Amino acid sequence: MGIVDTMTAKLDSKNITLLVGGAAAVVGIAIALKHRPAKQSRAPATSVGQRAATDLDSKEGVLSILQEMASSQSACRRQLKELAAETQSKSLSLSQACARYTQMGVFDPLAKRKLSMIELNRALSEHEEVPAVQQAIATLMGSPPTGVAATHASQALTVQKLADIHNFMLTEFEKLAACSDKGSRDANAVTFAAQAVVAGKTEAKFQVSSEDVEAAVLAQQGALACSDEFSSINLKLRQAMAKLAGC
Repeated sequence: MGIVDTMTAKLDSKNITLLVGGAAAVVGIAIALKHRPAKQSRAPATSVGQRAATDLDSKEGVLSILQEMASSQSACRRQLKELAAETQSKSLSLSQACARYTQMGVFDPLAKRKLSMIELNRALSEHEEVPAVQQAIATLMGSPPTGVAATHASQALTVQKLADIHNFMLTEFEKLAACSDKGSRDANAVTFAAQAVVAGKTEAKFQVSSEDVEAAVLAQQGALACSDEFSSINLKLRQAMAKLAGC
């Protein structure tokens, strides 16, 4: 099993909380890794894509992108939390949440370089055996650098309650994936907005924050890994997110 498959497999336990935890880029990378094509040579760079091609030509360029994605996670989480609260207080639709995503100016390291997730995915496949790239992916798909502190609410969340919460999230993501008007053709915008909408509804229904859920999953990842129900829900969550992103 290569690093790409290994990192995707991690989503079967703790990292599924990233869907509501605040890292749209991480969700995107997870979906891309899951659906990566066979290794292939990239076409020669055009003048428009010269910068993007240069960024992906070397392991140093790939590492730089991964590190920038990781460093932007804190800001991304904060903006997601703000948008989640707004979607709930103003009853925003997915289309309206996408519009707010644009207005908020959410930082996207890939967009800055005019790169698509598919292009990054190809580069990751080419460099997946490089230890430094493996570590960068692990860092990107792991918990926040400062860790996730246990809260009173998180300690009260049982394995069954976590399964119930994630099943609710699944239902909401599937509803959004079925929307005819998602408000944007930008996969990053749709993914981020969908996370915000679902996070807002989840917090309102269960009276727990995304941080509570993430802390509980991290604390109980061993038990959750043994839960067939939880694994099945996570698989369906990935499929719903992939549909949202147009994969």
